[in-house]
Amino acid sequence: MKKIILRIIIFLVGVGIAFLTESFFRGFIQDVFQISTSDKIQFIGKNIYFIPNIIFLPILGLSIVTLSIENSNKNNFQIFINILRSLLLFFISIILISAVDAKLKVIECTACIDGIRKLNWNDINYGIILGSSILISIIPSLIKIKKTNSKKRNLIF
Repeated sequence: MKKIILRIIIFLVGVGIAFLTESFFRGFIQDVFQISTSDKIQFIGKNIYFIPNIIFLPILGLSIVTLSIENSNKNNFQIFINILRSLLLFFISIILISAVDAKLKVIECTACIDGIRKLNWNDINYGIILGSSILISIIPSLIKIKKTNSKKRNLIF
């Protein structure tokens, strides 16, 4: 019962972190869009959003729960390495997915003046970029959890 309550609290902390960091990640993705296309993407309109992204919030919460499950019986150094690995994969995934998406948006623009694509601030699907980046970053943790559970089952039988 304690583990369940602890994991619910960890999930809610993850959702809170997602809520607080969403504007940072939106800006980061916008920067990647502009840098990866050599400023061939320009944003127009007002950068306003009222509703937090419904994909990003729960996925970050679940990924932090997954990391906590993987690291439950590890020492501090292993926990640090696992968190660092996940963060590196997360940021690399954001950069790669955003860069590919940005280049595709420029390529698909046939009526652009001087090859410059104008996008509204909300034309980027931030939830998909962040959600898929989070899922990619926790794949090693999921594999380790699966291996650990397989070993435990083999010991029983």
